[in-house]
Amino acid sequence: MEVEYDVYEVVRKNESKITTWSNGQMFQSIKEKLTFISNNLENPTYAEIANYLLNCLEKKQTPTSKKCADQVHCAESVLTAFAKKYGYNGFKELVIRLKVESEYYDFSQRHSINPDQKNHLKTNYRHLIDESLDLIDQQVSKMTNLINDIHEKNKIYAISCYQQLFNTELFISELQLLGYEAFINLQRKTNAIWLRNLTENDICLIVAFGLDNQYVVNYYQLATMKTKNIYVFCSPSQRHKFPVYKEKIIVDYSKRSSILETTRSTLVNYLFSQIVYNL
Repeated sequence: MEVEYDVYEVVRKNESKITTWSNGQMFQSIKEKLTFISNNLENPTYAEIANYLLNCLEKKQTPTSKKCADQVHCAESVLTAFAKKYGYNGFKELVIRLKVESEYYDFSQRHSINPDQKNHLKTNYRHLIDESLDLIDQQVSKMTNLINDIHEKNKIYAISCYQQLFNTELFISELQLLGYEAFINLQRKTNAIWLRNLTENDICLIVAFGLDNQYVVNYYQLATMKTKNIYVFCSPSQRHKFPVYKEKIIVDYSKRSSILETTRSTLVNYLFSQIVYNL
């Protein structure tokens, strides 16, 4: 029991580090943050740095501190101060985050829509949704296993990423309305303590999409010590982080260039709604 307590304490401390580095802005993408900084007239140098990094993001280029300093005409120490001011340990960490986000989102295709193609695009989007829903329906046996477990097991605990926290909370609330003992803890910093209530006869739901999900992985690792009934809902890019599970349900796009969070939310809601409908 003493060893288990130490593990929980380590995760709790790691969680504290993860949540403080971005001052509560982990859900905000780096592009959003840089766009905001670029419009800041109070610090022209920081605005120029942000504009340079945005240009690198659009062109899928990896900036270096030397190139950025030369372009903006500032010292590299200014870049370090810039990165730390906006929540990063240094310029290198900022660049890594920039690179990850440029690979995850296809910004180059965002504004290339021809207005004359509007009707055609509507048809294409409906086709994209239909095909993406088909990818979920192909995993019906996994959903059936979860539904059976919800009927048979004691309690349901959910851990969600930032992007899908609202949808997961809604899913849990609907399970509660149906009479199931389902729980989601919105006080993230106390999740390590909260998960101590999990037993081998309970279900743990892990919802992981988007960026900055290390804290979800931390709690998932704790859950694996408690129960084998772990159901993971995630994107293809996150699946490798969760090697132990009872079922893993992937929510993906039929065309990978069409990653939009509104679309992802639609698909995840369809998945959750289908489970609730069939209970």
